[in-house]
Formats: sequence, C-alpha cells, structure tokens
Amino acid sequence: MSSFIGVLAIAFCAAWWELPKLIEKKRKKEIFVFMALLLLGAGLYGAMTLNAKLPNPFLLLKAVFGRFS
Repeated sequence: MSSFIGVLAIAFCAAWWELPKLIEKKRKKEIFVFMALLLLGAGLYGAMTLNAKLPNPFLLLKAVFGRFS
C-alpha cells in the first residue's frame, strides 16, 4: 500500500509540475491526453497493488492485429 501512495505522490508532483505550463499555453488537447494517461497509469498500478484481476493486454493486441498475421 505504501508503494501505491508513493505512485500517487509522484503522479501529483508530475501534474503539479506540468499542468501550469500547459494551462498557460492553452494546450487543451495536451492537458486532456496528459491527465488521461496519468490517471490510467496510476489507476492500473493501484489496481495491481490491490491484487485486482486485470486482463492481459496482449489479448487486446491479438484481437486487433491477429487477423493480419
């Protein structure tokens, strides 16, 4: 659980460092992508630390690109 708190702290620091610059430049798309990826990464890590059953990402790649091989 302490590693999850550490990841949340690092995510908060990254947002605190980057968001003011992006807001100042009015980069709305970059803000959206940055926050989406940051929340996705922190959320997935949190789910892993809580031992949640996560799907294998390879299965999604196989479903999308499997028909081309």
